[in-house]
Amino acid sequence: MDIEELLERYAAGERNFRDVDLSLSDLTGANLSGIDLSESDLSNIDFTNANLSRANLNRSMVMSTIFEGADLSYANLSTSDLTECIFNDANLVGVNFSGSEMFTAVLSGANLSGACLNNVGLNVANLVGANLTDADLSGAYLNSANITDANLTGVRNANISGAIIYTTTTSPDGSVVRSRQICE
Repeated sequence: MDIEELLERYAAGERNFRDVDLSLSDLTGANLSGIDLSESDLSNIDFTNANLSRANLNRSMVMSTIFEGADLSYANLSTSDLTECIFNDANLVGVNFSGSEMFTAVLSGANLSGACLNNVGLNVANLVGANLTDADLSGAYLNSANITDANLTGVRNANISGAIIYTTTTSPDGSVVRSRQICE
């Protein structure tokens, strides 16, 4: 299926697009709220500023996809491969990531409030400045994940051992010293 056909069928009210191959597509700014793309190949797609709120992307191959500034609030991305995805400044409120692999994913400034991150592999992920308020991190793996300036208020069942936090100190002479701490 090509992008034009998908957008036409979506505009006509169709929402079920399970098991499609949309890899290498550009869906920048697309409104696909409530779409079902489960079990699909969504690798290398540009979803910058797209609306995927309440979308179903579970059990999908989503590697190296860009979701920068996208709205994925309350979407289902469970048991998906999200390796190397970029979620900078994305709205991920209430998203179900349960059982997904997010190795080296970039989530800088993303809003993950209330997200379900049960058993998610966040190894080497970038969570700098992310909002994880009230997120559930039961069984999540954060080894070498950068959680500098992340909001962890109300986070449930978090094991941040192995995560990295950078602190910045300005010396009296004005020089900036950045140190790296590994959580134990």
